[in-house]
Amino acid sequence: MDICHNSFDINYREPFGAVARGSNVTLTIDVHSRLDVSRVVLHYILDKSDQEHTKVMDLYSEEHQYNSFEGVVAMPDEPQLVWYYFEIITTDTTYYYGRVNIEESGEGVIYEQVPPSWQITVYDERYDTPKWWKHATMYQIFPDRFYRENEPDLKKAPKSSLMHTHWENDPYYIRDEDGGVVRWDFFGGNLEGITKKLDYIQSLGVTVIYLNPIFEAESNHRYDTGDYHKIDPLLGTKEDFEHLIKEAKIRGIEIMLDGVFSHTGSNSKYFNQRDEYDTLGAYQSKESPYYSWYQFHNYPDEYEAWWGVGTLPTLNKEDKSYQNFLIHDKDSVIKTWQQSGLNHWRLDVADELTDDLIKQIYQQLKKEDSSSVLLGEVWEDASNKSAYGKRRDYFLGGVLDSVMNYPLRDLMLHFMKGEVDAYYVNRRLLTLSEHYPKPYFYALMNMLSSHDVERIKTMLDEFLPVNIEEAKRAGIIQAQVKALSLWLYAFPGVPSLYYGDEAGLTGGEDPDNRKPYPWGAEEDELMTWYKNIGAWRKEHKALRTGSWMPLELHQDVFAFERWTANGVDYFGDEANDEHIIFLMNRNMDEEVEVSIPARKGKWQHLDNKRRIFQTKNDQLTLKVQPSECFLLRHMH
Repeated sequence: MDICHNSFDINYREPFGAVARGSNVTLTIDVHSRLDVSRVVLHYILDKSDQEHTKVMDLYSEEHQYNSFEGVVAMPDEPQLVWYYFEIITTDTTYYYGRVNIEESGEGVIYEQVPPSWQITVYDERYDTPKWWKHATMYQIFPDRFYRENEPDLKKAPKSSLMHTHWENDPYYIRDEDGGVVRWDFFGGNLEGITKKLDYIQSLGVTVIYLNPIFEAESNHRYDTGDYHKIDPLLGTKEDFEHLIKEAKIRGIEIMLDGVFSHTGSNSKYFNQRDEYDTLGAYQSKESPYYSWYQFHNYPDEYEAWWGVGTLPTLNKEDKSYQNFLIHDKDSVIKTWQQSGLNHWRLDVADELTDDLIKQIYQQLKKEDSSSVLLGEVWEDASNKSAYGKRRDYFLGGVLDSVMNYPLRDLMLHFMKGEVDAYYVNRRLLTLSEHYPKPYFYALMNMLSSHDVERIKTMLDEFLPVNIEEAKRAGIIQAQVKALSLWLYAFPGVPSLYYGDEAGLTGGEDPDNRKPYPWGAEEDELMTWYKNIGAWRKEHKALRTGSWMPLELHQDVFAFERWTANGVDYFGDEANDEHIIFLMNRNMDEEVEVSIPARKGKWQHLDNKRRIFQTKNDQLTLKVQPSECFLLRHMH
């Protein structure tokens, strides 16, 4: 290798990862002495202004046949991304050196033209993510399908609804010839039902419940809000909701709501297409107080709708009267629910909201309670996400606290499917941790399933060859679910368990992924497993806020270390000293022997405490069985 810069290695980039505004970053590159270098130029571009700067790098060492060049760059005072690459000018040619592609950092490659750049995220360090959240374990509930306490009152159901008489039924859509849903099926799960099951939820080690939408709406998913100030009558009352918040708090559990603020329902107080509300809706008259909230192309029947879905007219996020209604008025949506004790929101399709609107919501939440959490639905790397022609400032400070970590889920699935190996997963996860400021990397919502994707058991089943016989197939899937869930619970961030995954629920695409919870028919082995990993996470601070480092062991073995040392965790908060190693072997047929550079002494298997391994010559050598996963804890 004639040229080398590795953004993961502090010998080449100091400090690692995202940095505070106004700080200095030292960049180093090694060039083999056989290249007759006349100069090395560092190119760096400030993202907000698109301004390019160049700096001739200093030669500071000549050893082992390599010349090392160094440059110190002062980061801008305004939080933003900074991009950089190198130009190496020799007596007879010019080389460029940049990263492999925009999704992978670490070592770069040589190019003949301007290459992909490395990213430095420059953020406002005055903002932090709430401490409790970095320690949280989440449970996601689709309210209609979790638990039904008392028989549903059919008079409270939408006119177009169809109520299942059997909780065990499969959900389905009744559509017209154009694919539009004409009857919504309901199971009658309600808020009282969730309150009734709080002890069960607590037994899973859960500290925050995220509820899909609960406001009045026509559909069973309730993303077509009818009235932001009213709990859907089928789910219960405002008093039921406040009672749930209080009872959850007694058990150390916070409640987070789904905020659907980019569109309303067409059948709502605000749009009122079918004249079912006693308000003057935007659809009915241009004199409506809500008219400016929507964008009409040809009044009233042609309007801007979310993904072209007519029942979801898009809101104009720049409209001041909408912003006041949502955030600033005395009885605004955010303030009304704050008064009920609700502090945390997940923003549906955050990309469709402006950063300015998100900031206003953030400020109102934090004004009442600085430990409030604002989470965004973002499907990509949130540090460099662009939407509607604009780079988003989600993690630069003061916009979001967290996002849903779909990139992690994608990597897990590609790894299980055999499309990428453990080395690739390591590079991609290190890249994410390089791009995300430290407080945010430890605040991401990490999940295997959600209401928007197929359930994990079904995904894994689809990956397996069809010719594996049934019993063996079930065993492999069970082992894989354990491995992936343990990965999630031992990894930085907030593990999220989608209701029913712990009971062995399967489900393909929507609506199949929203089946009712199988009360009385749960898979005992999985239930016990989820209770155990929830307990381990609660017990070991190193699994929550300890330092993290991936281990390069074998293409089929994904492994990482978590640790706390010198009485503190990664954030400098008090913690017992601990050292834990996570290992999983994705190979379904072969055991893999690995050697891990590890601390002297004994390491104990967390699940089977009789299994103890001893290091020899600073190496821990062990065999990982097919589809096996475990945690090892260093014994002091």
